[in-house]
Amino acid sequence: MLAKRMFICFSLIVCNTAMSCTAAPFTMNELTAVKQNLFANITTNTHTASKQEKNTLLHSLPGAVIASPSNKEAHFSQDYQFHWTRDAAITMNEVAYLYSQAAGDEKQQLKNYLWNYIYFEKHAQQQISKPGEQTLGQPKFNIDASIWEGQWMRPQNDGPALRAMTMTHIARLFMQENNTSLLANLTSIISTDLNYVTSEWKNTSYDLWEEVNDKDHFFNKMVQRKAFIEAAELFKQLGKEQQANAYLHTAKQITQSLQQHWDTAHGYLTETIHQQDFKGGGIDSSIIFGVLYGNIQDSNDDFAINSDKVLRSVYAIRQAFSKIYKINTDHPKQPPLIGRYPSDKYDGDQFIYGNPWVISTNGLAQYYYELADFYLQQGKIKITQDNKLFFQQLGLPLLQGETTITAKGNKQQFDALINRLIATGDTLLERVKNYSVCYSDHTCYHLAEQIDRNSGQQTSAKDLTWGYTSILTAIQARPRQTGIGMTRI
Repeated sequence: MLAKRMFICFSLIVCNTAMSCTAAPFTMNELTAVKQNLFANITTNTHTASKQEKNTLLHSLPGAVIASPSNKEAHFSQDYQFHWTRDAAITMNEVAYLYSQAAGDEKQQLKNYLWNYIYFEKHAQQQISKPGEQTLGQPKFNIDASIWEGQWMRPQNDGPALRAMTMTHIARLFMQENNTSLLANLTSIISTDLNYVTSEWKNTSYDLWEEVNDKDHFFNKMVQRKAFIEAAELFKQLGKEQQANAYLHTAKQITQSLQQHWDTAHGYLTETIHQQDFKGGGIDSSIIFGVLYGNIQDSNDDFAINSDKVLRSVYAIRQAFSKIYKINTDHPKQPPLIGRYPSDKYDGDQFIYGNPWVISTNGLAQYYYELADFYLQQGKIKITQDNKLFFQQLGLPLLQGETTITAKGNKQQFDALINRLIATGDTLLERVKNYSVCYSDHTCYHLAEQIDRNSGQQTSAKDLTWGYTSILTAIQARPRQTGIGMTRI
């Protein structure tokens, strides 16, 4: 296990020397506990796992990122003891960030996690699927990197893109250190994944939630596009211009396809184009994840953090969840915990009603943080007829009509809006933290996949790895020195 003290370059206090300071929703000690809960689900040579799969006892290969230790127990009907390509890539992308901030023994420990992950995924890519299936479209693998061949929703084509994105991140970090020993493995994994995505991104696959089969998924396209753009930059650096240009060409095609996800009639982005009334095909928190994980750092992009289309979509998603959960209606002045989509029925057991999800709520918090940080960097906030509902939802009086609020010309209003964005993110994370639990071994800040909509009890899969990752990435996004005073909602 990692040492108890973990250095992490997160902003824990937003502060102005002339005004009061406000601590972040999680202290350093609490974040250390969150990270320990996360690393408990990643196998190594010494931290192993075993699992009975039919008549075979499986032993973990180092680098398996187990989605959750839950496996068909009381009040839970599913098996989460698998390495999902998607969840693993999202988690290991955060581990790569932690590695970039660490030093000494801690950095070596984190490097071992990255090495193990690379070798696990290399092994997984080389597995042979049964006829009619493609290995790269497999959503999940056994803990020994073999293919799980049970009945499931296949293919899922966001996983290869996310894996390529994470491998690109790791490759850049190693190259900065002049560590090229694993570069061939990394570029091989990236090329294999993106060659697959190139041939398959227009074809039918399942969505982020593994429920809707369609040719058009907003989340999938957003992460696929970013994977191509980031890999192109890496391959250009490596002198592979032709391959890089091919990736950029595909990214441009995906950008054009993404335009179709804007629903003019309803005024928001939809997860699918033609199945908007089926499960999560319309309003869906996967839109927020698509924007967060697929952000290409172009403020003029229609799907950037600050885009009016995105602001209107976040407004619509928040509105949709504000009145459907009792734990939200009991606290009407607080920003709502959100789930996957409003009509969701998945509760991990009886499929009666859906609940707020930890990852979705943390994702919304991260969105508010990233938007606040964007405005701080820009020094201005433009309020238009297209986005004013988003700002009104924050509960602050605004100037009438269209206006641009600047940090210099309208400092009081600018600070108030930034303050409220950060405070909204803080409140969401605090609400999630308040529903966390301690175990009998005295470890705390444990979170399940979902929070019961009525009681607030932890429900569905316990200790969801992505849930802990989503806390870390949200806090990581929280703006640093803002130059403003902070108040709670």
